[in-house]
Amino acid sequence: MRLAVLADPDFPQLARIPRHIAISDIRDAEAILLAPRSGDQLRDLLPHAKSVRWIHALAAGVETLPFDVLRNTDIVLTNSRGLYADALGEFAITAMLWFAKDLRRLVDNQAARRWEPFTVERLEGKSVGIIGYGGIGKAVGRRAEGLGMPVVGVRRGGDIGGAIGADYVVLSTPLTSSTRGMIDAAAIARMKATAVLINISRGAVVDEAALVDALTHHRIRGAALDVFEVEPLPESSPLWALDHVLISPHCADHTADAHDRAMAFFLENADRFQHGKPLENVVDKDAGY
Repeated sequence: MRLAVLADPDFPQLARIPRHIAISDIRDAEAILLAPRSGDQLRDLLPHAKSVRWIHALAAGVETLPFDVLRNTDIVLTNSRGLYADALGEFAITAMLWFAKDLRRLVDNQAARRWEPFTVERLEGKSVGIIGYGGIGKAVGRRAEGLGMPVVGVRRGGDIGGAIGADYVVLSTPLTSSTRGMIDAAAIARMKATAVLINISRGAVVDEAALVDALTHHRIRGAALDVFEVEPLPESSPLWALDHVLISPHCADHTADAHDRAMAFFLENADRFQHGKPLENVVDKDAGY
């Protein structure tokens, strides 16, 4: 197997590629391995990839790949979807607890050495709407149901109405032409004033200006955001100053073993490729995920 690798040379997981897989020039490669955040290099290289039959992305998100080109080829595209679902599911529950138990208030009071008992909420009985009920969405749903929370999951093309009316609205949908800007001013206006928006999807799924406006005027209770329209989040963003917003710098799935697990999955798929077996996690090039 001849493999071209698009990655930082210091990406440590490259050392796990076994010797029987020959690292090749793009012109001779049968397969291409894309390390996280390297997909934007692919467009310029594809015209030279005359022998490539398979491309694998170590990341779960593939929205930066040139689907307009890939759709016109027989190249099979696979990704690492599902491998990061548990960590993102845990982050979503953490965000719910952050608001239900008012953890910001606890941290502030501790810093001020202030003893101030207050009333907290239970998550049990609170509803969770999950927009994007794939691997990540189901990981959120399992954990929420374990806490006694009713779950409304919406898959591709489904009506988001039931989910958008929940107490906690979780976004775990891929970024595609149909989901870009899905959570706009009109969608946010349909949320409860007591609702929290949790985005573990992609920043561009949300109209960030509309969200800032709703948060500033307290039309919803708050938001927990791991992703943003522009990353890193600019210092000028008003989101930084809002105390009912929990900001995570796109690292909710960055566990210590995340890249090792992704590489292990690639190597399993490489074995399938070499033995002519069907590949796992094939991306729908028409749908874009």
